[in-house]
Amino acid sequence: MSIKGDIRADGKRFDGFTWREVGLNHHMNDKGLIYYKRKYRTLKGYLNTGGNIHKIKGNIADVSDIGKVVTMLYDQQPNGYIYAISNPAWEGWIKIGMAVDSKDRCNSYQTSSPFRDYKVEVSVPVTDRRKAEGEAHKKAKELASEYAGEWFKISVEKTKEIIQELK
Repeated sequence: MSIKGDIRADGKRFDGFTWREVGLNHHMNDKGLIYYKRKYRTLKGYLNTGGNIHKIKGNIADVSDIGKVVTMLYDQQPNGYIYAISNPAWEGWIKIGMAVDSKDRCNSYQTSSPFRDYKVEVSVPVTDRRKAEGEAHKKAKELASEYAGEWFKISVEKTKEIIQELK
């Protein structure tokens, strides 16, 4: 009778149900599915059922899959920041957004500006950044004279009030 954890001469280990090659659990196949707890799961399903991103082994089928993996990991993190950034090139316009790290997000905007002149006007930590961003956008739309997506023609002071209320 085999006991969970037993290892045979061929290197296979008994997981309590079957003999498998060490490392096959947490293995990502060419479709991006991860074998975990006796079935293939999406990355989101894998993480939701207790999987650890550091244990995943296998090939990523395509370079574009890296972006999918990063996006899925980002989506697994509900808390973060609601922030407002401005740029003097678009005077009077403020972008209200969400990020796991608002300073890092601002730095990504700086790469598209030769003057590196984006400025974080306000940043507030929140436990559910998606919900908080939705609330901030709703309030900003009511107060802004114009808006386009996440950009609002609104004063910095009004924007700070909106975001500070989310605490």
